[in-house]
This record gives sequence, structure tokens and C-alpha cells, in this order.
Amino acid sequence: MIISIDGPAASGKSSIAKKLSEKIGFLHFSTGLMYRAITSYVILNKLDKDLPDSIISKLPNINIHIKHEFLNTIYINNNDYSKYYFINEVNQLVSSISMISAVREKFVEIQRNVSLNNNIICEGRDIGTIVFPNAEFKFFLEASIDCRAQRRFNEMNINQSKVDIQDVKNMILNRDKIDINRKKSPLKKAVDAILIETTNLTINQVVKKMYKIINGSN
Repeated sequence: MIISIDGPAASGKSSIAKKLSEKIGFLHFSTGLMYRAITSYVILNKLDKDLPDSIISKLPNINIHIKHEFLNTIYINNNDYSKYYFINEVNQLVSSISMISAVREKFVEIQRNVSLNNNIICEGRDIGTIVFPNAEFKFFLEASIDCRAQRRFNEMNINQSKVDIQDVKNMILNRDKIDINRKKSPLKKAVDAILIETTNLTINQVVKKMYKIINGSN
């Protein structure tokens, strides 16, 4: 079974998907980490000056490996870039990398292959619309911009990226604009997805709501 969870930056996707996967015994796959991984690769290998050509030319020789039991540990040419995922440079560039059609096409293929014959909760921005349009359950999360900015601000400070919260808010608004308006796999709610507003809900409350829906309760 595939359960898709989509939504904009800092709407609670990862925390909620992780908690729900633990509750129902599914694997959790955060596809957004793939884009953060490749963005980290681009920055550390100094490919950010000539985008998109610099990364497109490298894609055929880039090996992305995801272990079945650790879907959110992504190796690029045998290197783990996870410690860079939420640094400020990655936050600023990841939306531009995620717009590149060749990157998205490669990643969607990987996401589908990883999920074959597995029970997975897959979260991202185009899961219910592009990656798994036939997912058994689809959810779309939303939250106010102030709420999302505070969440991402807290997350970045935990990862020692000291920034001003207004800068974080502006970064998220810019990310929203890019994600919603990109030509390839734009962020949007699937017509059959269930919308959940998370601003005033705890993670546990959202998980409880999803769990009831999945189990056919009211």
C-alpha cells in the first residue's frame, strides 16, 4: 500500500509521516531529502555556478543508492550528504535544483522503484499527483506562513544555521512561489487528496486524524 502526503515547506509532512509510519508499521520515505542530497552534492562539488547544465551533464554518472531499511539515508556516489541538508546554502538553492526536469525525472523513477511491493508512506510535493497518482490514500497538508516559518526557523537553529525568522519566512514564500509555478511537477493538491490544516494541530492530533481515515473510522 502507498500512502502519499504532500504539502508546502514546513507544513509538517516529515514529522507526521514518520510518526504515522511508526504507528501503522509502514516504511517512511521523505522524497524531499533526495533533492536536499543532490543540492548538497551540487554545492560541495562546486556545480552551482553553471546550473542547470552542470548537474544535467553529471546525472548519467551519478549513482543514487537508497537502502531498503533506511529509505531516508541517501548515498550519492557512496557519499552521505545528510549533515548538509539543512544548511542555509542548501535551503536557498534546493528549490532551483528541484525545478530541473532531468533531475525530477531521474528521482521519480528511483522513488517508484524503491516503493515497489512495499507498504510505504511517501511524502513530498508531487507524490499524489505525479509519483503515485494511484496511491490508496492521499493527504495534503497546509499551515499558515507564520506557523511554517517558525517550524523551519526552529529546525534550522537545531542544525546550527543561525538566521533571522523574517529571512526564513521570505525563503519559504519564495519556495512556495517556485514550487507552485514550476512547469514540471508543480506543487498542488491532488483532486482526490484529503486536505488537513495543521496550523493549530499537534503532530499527534494529525496522525490520529489520518489513522482514523485509513482505518475507515469517523
